[in-house]
Amino acid sequence: MVSPSNIAFENATDFRAAVELALQQEGWAIENAAHPKAYDFIARQNGKTMAVLVKWYKSAMSSQPINKFESFLDETDAGRGFDDGLIVTNVGYAKPALAHIRGWGDSAKITCSLLQDQQICWGSQFIDDNDNEQDTLNDQKIYIGIFTCKGGVGKTTVAAHLAGALLLQNYDVALIDLDPEQNLHRLMGDGVFLPNPGKIGNSINVFNSDNWGEEMAEECQVVICDCSPALERNPADLIKRLDYCIIPTTLNPLGINKHGSVIRETVDAIRKNNASARLFVVVNNFRKIGNKYYNILRKTLLDTYKEISEKDPNFECIDPSVLNIRSSDQLYHWGVHLLEDQDIPRSELAFNLVGGKSNPRNDFIQLSEYIIENTLLKNHKKTHK
Repeated sequence: MVSPSNIAFENATDFRAAVELALQQEGWAIENAAHPKAYDFIARQNGKTMAVLVKWYKSAMSSQPINKFESFLDETDAGRGFDDGLIVTNVGYAKPALAHIRGWGDSAKITCSLLQDQQICWGSQFIDDNDNEQDTLNDQKIYIGIFTCKGGVGKTTVAAHLAGALLLQNYDVALIDLDPEQNLHRLMGDGVFLPNPGKIGNSINVFNSDNWGEEMAEECQVVICDCSPALERNPADLIKRLDYCIIPTTLNPLGINKHGSVIRETVDAIRKNNASARLFVVVNNFRKIGNKYYNILRKTLLDTYKEISEKDPNFECIDPSVLNIRSSDQLYHWGVHLLEDQDIPRSELAFNLVGGKSNPRNDFIQLSEYIIENTLLKNHKKTHK
């Protein structure tokens, strides 16, 4: 048998071979994968069956493959047949991935690990060490607007939970409620404390345009604005400062037909005040549908905004097959805590684990990761095999 120490990890094939040999040395029997698109091979030991996903990267691993692997294990018959899942990578985990991993708490079916010194470094023994990477945003404050010229598409939900996802990655975040209806204040008061498994936790402060000042900006790295659907009601100086804007939409026939014109109006309105902000359309309230109808809706959605993308290089409709915010009871019922006990109001996000997982938490971590990687970090984008 070849020793793992004799293998140079210059490509994915060599790295996988090293992982297999390291597991064999720990007494695991290795078998070929029945579903190679979902995982790489099967490991068995003492009656335990484990799906193993091996990822060889040139930079830290993102949250997306973790989320995809988790969905396979939890949501498919083939995945539910495994006792556990194991992810092995060579270079560690990026901030969004670490936030995702910590969110499992003690209920994880997946163990995330590293191959170090030719041995598997299992679980939490490396998580804290990997979380010491330098903040990319330390020296650059960013302003993000959540905006569309139509109400009721989930702006407040997206603003609050995107802020929470960034907070889980140890960024200091402030929320500004610019909508005259003040829904953000109703749901979150002056702020929300967000527990972070393995960490102390932190708070997001909520301001409105009257009590927001630049002295507040000194205390945060990211400012997220929940904008009024009437752009003229938003402070012009804040709209001009937006570095990025997220425009929520839906993936259904009426939504695409109706929101197509609304989003064109939204882009035109933003460009009158801000010519350079990066604009992202993201599908919110995504529901699983059959492949036939999904493919039709996806193509129609992307075609609807193709003309805008060609005219405006800073506009992008995010492909829903790459990223979307899934429909869930947690998001649908967000805010019910206000009705349960009005004498003891409390602020919270829809990040609590249900059955050991939280789709809103995972989805908004991926959204935050996408925005950061495709904007601030575009010159340092991950290189995946």
